[in-house]
Amino acid sequence: MRLSPARLCLFTLFLAPAAMAADSTPDIEIYIARHGKTMLNASDQVQGWSDAVLTPQGQRQAISLGRGLAKHGIHFTAAYSSDSGRALQTARLVLAHNGQARLPVRTDWRFREFNFGSYETAANQTLWQAVAAQQQMSLAQWLQQVTPKAFADTVAALDKTRQKTGSDTWPAEDYAAIQHRLRSGMDELISQTRQSGGGKVLLVSHGLSINALLDLLLPGQAVATIKLGNASITHLRLQHGQYQLLEVNDLRYVADGQLPVGASLPADSIAPPTAAE
Repeated sequence: MRLSPARLCLFTLFLAPAAMAADSTPDIEIYIARHGKTMLNASDQVQGWSDAVLTPQGQRQAISLGRGLAKHGIHFTAAYSSDSGRALQTARLVLAHNGQARLPVRTDWRFREFNFGSYETAANQTLWQAVAAQQQMSLAQWLQQVTPKAFADTVAALDKTRQKTGSDTWPAEDYAAIQHRLRSGMDELISQTRQSGGGKVLLVSHGLSINALLDLLLPGQAVATIKLGNASITHLRLQHGQYQLLEVNDLRYVADGQLPVGASLPADSIAPPTAAE
């Protein structure tokens, strides 16, 4: 979804005076991509810090995204990714098919998906039903009004009652913990990009975490509840100390870069990444 100039003013964040940039500060554009479809997506299982490789469809989505970005003349000065394999695999495929295979991907755990603790790899419906019941709603009611904050905080509370003593499972994160790591990761990304002269940055992350980033950078806006498609682009610009949301859940790059019908996947797209740069 692209935003009209009239709506852009609604999605602008004025930073605190201490963080305001001078006019000479370089502009930064951040293209935030959700990873391609994974095997756990396909089986409708909870996928937070747990990981799964991209499906053939997910690989095609990432390749198509790279091809579409190239068709639109979008090239990056830097690339970042969550350290989850599905995000890194997506980032590498995007860059390989955007003509930037040699651009290193900086992995950062702070851009991971929400951690769901003991609910990891459970059926999505199991988790959703538990959260809806905790909030004394039907599943249909809950799905109509769920927010990232309410979801994360309820899962964290439920997970505390399910964790076993001495369990090796990481506990589910509440929303404050999630936003703290996302803010820290974004602050570092912006600082490094400014030092390098600005430009366009690719960031590959996850559906809920991207929504939480929008909630963090553009607080109170309804865009934070939009369900994001695999390989969609959410496009932010940081200019003169202001964040502007230019696109959200934009799938036109995938559409414009679609592989020909019947085309086989390139051989180098099959294997998941084995190591992070």
